[in-house]
Amino acid sequence: MTQYKNKFATHKTLAKKRLAYWADCDQAKAYRSDGTAINLRDVNIADVEFVAGLWRVQNYFPHKVQCVRDRNVVLADKLSHTERIPFEYWHAYTVSENCYGRYLSAKPDLIVAKYQTDDGVYWGYGSTIEQARAFLGIKLFDNYMDLIHAHACKKFRQKNQK
Repeated sequence: MTQYKNKFATHKTLAKKRLAYWADCDQAKAYRSDGTAINLRDVNIADVEFVAGLWRVQNYFPHKVQCVRDRNVVLADKLSHTERIPFEYWHAYTVSENCYGRYLSAKPDLIVAKYQTDDGVYWGYGSTIEQARAFLGIKLFDNYMDLIHAHACKKFRQKNQK
């Protein structure tokens, strides 16, 4: 069920987690996010993590996570906004994590901008379309600065070489 490692988990390797799980299996409880508890032996090892001194059943998280500027988000609906710059814009949910696993913000709280190039996909986010566009533009400029500079200053360099 758990598709990722909970960042709050005590056991950092599967081997250490297995040892602790089997040692605790007969006497420990596993706690769910709703406050109920079940016997640890009744829970698959892949579905629990040991966090803050307790075994905790991890909530199912079926969403595809996209990392945008070191922030995990889940894309919601694509915006129909079009402009001269061929960026795509999306509403997105912020992904957070607690001892029971990942969860989404209550409503889409970000705008994500996306641009596909031959070198890969570039992303930016912000509270507004303007912020998302600006952060994506900065990322593109940083990556393509030499190309932009060579093209933008071509005539200037030719004139100064004479």
